[in-house]
Amino acid sequence: MLKQVKFRWLWLVLILSVVSAPWTLNAASTAKPAIVLAAFGTTTEAFDTYNHFEKKVKERFPDYEIHWAFTSHKVRHKVAKEKGQKLNDLGTTLRELKAAGYSRVVIQSLHIVPGEEWDKKVVQVSRDIPGLKVALGKPLLSSKEDQEKVLRVVAQTFPPDLKNTAVVLMAHGSPVPEGENAYFAFDRLLRSHYQNVFLGTVEGKPSKKEAFDALKKANPATVVLMPFMFVAGEHVAKDMLGADPESWKSELLQQKAYRIEGITKGLGYQDGIIDIYLNHLAQALKGL
Repeated sequence: MLKQVKFRWLWLVLILSVVSAPWTLNAASTAKPAIVLAAFGTTTEAFDTYNHFEKKVKERFPDYEIHWAFTSHKVRHKVAKEKGQKLNDLGTTLRELKAAGYSRVVIQSLHIVPGEEWDKKVVQVSRDIPGLKVALGKPLLSSKEDQEKVLRVVAQTFPPDLKNTAVVLMAHGSPVPEGENAYFAFDRLLRSHYQNVFLGTVEGKPSKKEAFDALKKANPATVVLMPFMFVAGEHVAKDMLGADPESWKSELLQQKAYRIEGITKGLGYQDGIIDIYLNHLAQALKGL
C-alpha cells in the first residue's frame, strides 16, 4: 500500500512538472512589456511606411516584442475585403497579449494630434482590459515642445526659395477641439517662422480654403504640396494630387497656372519625426 502511495506521488510530481514547464517559459518571455504601435491605417502601398517605422523601433528597442493595432474600422474592413488580410483593432491586440501572458503593455500612438482617434480608440480602449497595466505614448503634436521639434524637422524639407515658391501642408484634420487646437497651434507656429508656408486640412480647420486664400495673396510661381500625415496614402494620391476637379492640385490650377510639385512620402519616413515618436515611447516605458 505504501509503495502504491509513493508511486502515485511520483506520477503527480512528474505531471505537474510537465504542465508547469510551458507556463514557466511563457512567464520568462513576457517579463518585459510588449510594445503596441497604434496607427490609423491605410489600404494603399504606403502601408510600407509602417514597416519602415517598425524597423526603427526594433533598432532602438531591440529587446521588446512589437505588435500592431489599427484604429480605422473603414481601413480594417477594406483590407479584409480586398486583400484578405486581418488587421487588429487595439482591443483585439490587447486581449491577445493578455492571453499570451503579458501583464504590461506600452501603446505608442502614431496619430498626428491628440484628437478623436487618440481619445476614443486608444485612451478609452486601453482601459478596457482588466489586469493589464498600460502606459501610453502620446501622438506627435502633444506639447509645445513637440510642435517646435516637428517644425524644425519639417522645415528641412522646404525649398530654399520661399519667395517664388510656396508650400502647402495637407493635414487630415480633427472633429474634436483638442485635435483642432493642436493643428491651430502648429499653424500659428508655422506662420510665425515662414511667410509662404501654409497648413490646411482635408476635414476641419485650419481649412483648405483658408490656406488657398493665403496662398493666392502670396502669389508664388511654384507650389509644393506636402502631406502632413504619417502615411501618404489615399488622401495624398486622390485628394491632394488626383485628377479629380475637387483635388487640391486641380483647385489650385483653377486659381492660377502654378507650377505644382507634389511630395508623395509621409512624415513616417522622416528620421526626425520618427525620433519624436520614439522619445514618446521611451517616456511611456519609464512609466511602467
